[in-house]
Amino acid sequence: MNAAEIRKLIVEHDRIALDKLEQEVYASMDDDANDVAELGDRLTNILGAKRVLEEAEKQGIEPKVALRTFFKDVRNIIG
Repeated sequence: MNAAEIRKLIVEHDRIALDKLEQEVYASMDDDANDVAELGDRLTNILGAKRVLEEAEKQGIEPKVALRTFFKDVRNIIG
């Protein structure tokens, strides 16, 4: 999970675009030539960005505020 990449995704894409990116990753997983670890990292960032945008919308806050909360929650889970 990469904070800079998630931040970039939430700035550049809405939830519909993130859904499309997610589907592209799933579709490319069928190709034996792809690096599964790289695809997993990409998928994790996309799913994180989707979660941030969903929480921002649900709570009526800016995505950057939801991003900070998201990473606090991640740290609490890991820690």
